[in-house]
Amino acid sequence: MTTDPAGTATVEAGEWLAAAAAPGRRWLRLAAGCQTLETTFTIAQWAGLAWVAREVLDGARPSWQGVGILFGGGLLAAGAAWRTARFQAIGRQRIAQAIRRRLVAGLLPAGQQRHTEPDPATAALATVELTDDIADFHEQSLPQRLSAPVSMALVLGVTTMLQWPAAVILLLATLLIPLNMRLAGLFAKEGADAHAAATTRLAAVVLDSFRGLPTLRNIGALGRRRTELADAAGDLNATTMAVVRRATLSGAVMDVVITFSIAANATYVGLSLLGYVRIGAAPGMTLFRGLLALLICPMYFQPMRAVAAAFHSRERALAAVPAISGLLVESSSTAERVPPCGERVTVVLDNVSFRFPAAGEPTLDGLNLTVHAGWWTAVAGPSGAGKTTLLSLIAGVRPPSQGTVRWLTRTGASEPWLGGCAWIGQQTVLLPGSIGDNIRIGRPDADQSDIDQAVAAAGLAEVVARLPRGLDTPLGEGGSGLSTGEARRIAIARAFLSDAGLWILDEPTAHLDADTEAEMIVALRNATRGRTVIVATHSVAVARSADLLLGLADGTVHTVREAMRV
Repeated sequence: MTTDPAGTATVEAGEWLAAAAAPGRRWLRLAAGCQTLETTFTIAQWAGLAWVAREVLDGARPSWQGVGILFGGGLLAAGAAWRTARFQAIGRQRIAQAIRRRLVAGLLPAGQQRHTEPDPATAALATVELTDDIADFHEQSLPQRLSAPVSMALVLGVTTMLQWPAAVILLLATLLIPLNMRLAGLFAKEGADAHAAATTRLAAVVLDSFRGLPTLRNIGALGRRRTELADAAGDLNATTMAVVRRATLSGAVMDVVITFSIAANATYVGLSLLGYVRIGAAPGMTLFRGLLALLICPMYFQPMRAVAAAFHSRERALAAVPAISGLLVESSSTAERVPPCGERVTVVLDNVSFRFPAAGEPTLDGLNLTVHAGWWTAVAGPSGAGKTTLLSLIAGVRPPSQGTVRWLTRTGASEPWLGGCAWIGQQTVLLPGSIGDNIRIGRPDADQSDIDQAVAAAGLAEVVARLPRGLDTPLGEGGSGLSTGEARRIAIARAFLSDAGLWILDEPTAHLDADTEAEMIVALRNATRGRTVIVATHSVAVARSADLLLGLADGTVHTVREAMRV
């Protein structure tokens, strides 16, 4: 027995798509109920119109009952339609928010490693556009799927009571609709896949063009990239027009069926009123009966038109599922761990090796290392020896190719996880906002006294004091307005606020002059008192200040110097 991978993938995508509706399903069910009420009130409105029309054609003044039913039904139908739109919007928003939260967790995982980095263009497209495709589909399809059978049965029942031959005509036309809807779905799937591929390609070309603009200009490749961008835009335009043509064609086929049914009913009603057609078992044709049957006839097909339109949005949503689900990271127990705040951490590496993909020799090979709790441990070595790689293994940024890395505390042992330690690198990342906002990233719920303590520990108090707005001083992108040393002090204050028991420092004094470096070492020593610190450095001053100095070369480590500790 053979299996169809494409069919299995489609089923899995359908299951994922159905599950994605859960956050907004309650609101969309309320929308479905309101749509059914709208159908009921609209039928009453058309009954009032038929009543008034009959009285006017008979030469009588419209009665207040007919006018009341006409306007009352119209107002109630309008209110139900407004509530429908409101509930749909809430349901759509809940679904989109839930998917985007999962995407953020997948793109910025807490406590987990990604073995492959997501493509930025795909991530941006999934977060902005593809998520909306899924939310739009559920907003459109779920209420219609629930309300359509009830609304159609209601219209058909009223038509049967008015003139059952007209109801028979509606039923005969209904038999042709499912075939048309199936064709619409097949057309939509092919177009949605091509459109998604073209959109992803254009997004990737645009993103890469902006990101690599200086390089493209320097090597004289702007003309070639301009051609690639134009080709990608042309492909997207072609696939978009193909989707529009498919939707128009399938809609035209349904319009022919609906128009024929309405015309057949109009012919039957007209000939019956003129006395040319008489079906013995049918109730007598009156102006009220005939007019009301014609007025509600289009309402019978309206839910099916909406469901048919949902075929196109469904295929767009199914095409979006693989791109979104591929970016998600399922939660695990490590994601819920709380870093050992303030607790000393011993780091143990047991036969650890690491090799980059497609690399020849391993960057690190068979490391056995114990970093003692509460010690300052410096790792020195030539550029490219693997110092940053070693730090990333200890911090849990990437898993080792072989061996184990463990964090030992008084409460037990665990594998490293992201967020469990403080990391300060060569490039200090400062986000747009105030100085206080950037420090508070370390612990968003910190109060002012905690921030003041972090500022003092990082030696940042004098810098803040001389600024007119103090901690509320706004920073531009990249922390413009601060020196490199001052920006590093903000990073130290942020790390101090996190109260992590393990600090990982990657060249923390790089690009600083001797005096500023000396001040930075003092600030780091004060901020990390009682903490375990592992620092990669080329600096002689940092190496001298360490309790243990390790040398890294040829993928292995060796002890260079160990200070006496009391």
